[in-house]
Amino acid sequence: MKYYKDPSMGTVFAYEADGSQDDRIPQHLVAITQDEATDLTRPVHDEVSLCRWLDAVTDAARVAVVGDPLRVIEYERAAAEATAFAAAGYAGDIPPMIAAWAINGRTSQQAADEILRESARHDVALLRLRELRLQAKEQIRGECSAGRILEAQTIAEDAISAIQSVAPIR
Repeated sequence: MKYYKDPSMGTVFAYEADGSQDDRIPQHLVAITQDEATDLTRPVHDEVSLCRWLDAVTDAARVAVVGDPLRVIEYERAAAEATAFAAAGYAGDIPPMIAAWAINGRTSQQAADEILRESARHDVALLRLRELRLQAKEQIRGECSAGRILEAQTIAEDAISAIQSVAPIR
């Protein structure tokens, strides 16, 4: 694994060491060692650190689903064009984002439909990640305010397992 840290937020990301995910590594991330990554992601037993740990794992899961933030913008634009093109019955001028994917024998309709399927997959995964993160943070806050730190730790660990089942982070 290759480990990186977002210097502005302290969030840690992990990518395959074989280079297969290098195109997903945002330029602003700073390379760190595995030991540094372990130290930065080890939870401290309080509400703030548990919630930050949960946020960091969710951030990495979102990157695993959709890639860097600029790619998200590209995907959103392609999905908007595909939605409009499909609503128009796949007729008229082919939108540029659709035309860019209508290659290698793929028709403009096939390209639009593939973009819409991928967009729906991203939406489902991102929604599930959001639900898991926000529900767990609320439960963690409740347990911590009641002085049940070990229970809060368990909630965080269970949520992280669920998050990683939605978007495996290696």
